[in-house]
Amino acid sequence: MAATAFAVNPEMTGAMLIASNVIRLRRIRNLSLEVFATRLGWSVAEMRALETSDKFNLALDDIDNLAQALGVEPAALFV
Repeated sequence: MAATAFAVNPEMTGAMLIASNVIRLRRIRNLSLEVFATRLGWSVAEMRALETSDKFNLALDDIDNLAQALGVEPAALFV
């Protein structure tokens, strides 16, 4: 079995995984929470809820919009 560059915690929920990836990708792109929320048309409170995994009701459109705002394919939010 080949080693990977990262490991996913098996106890992470789908919401936690998406939140972790959004935070990581947002920081790589040097986007503040405020700028990123504005880019999405969300409030800062909504972004905080997503990034702390408090927002579990993401629609497919939300995932597409997050991915587009981060410049990645939606699948990148699930790995």
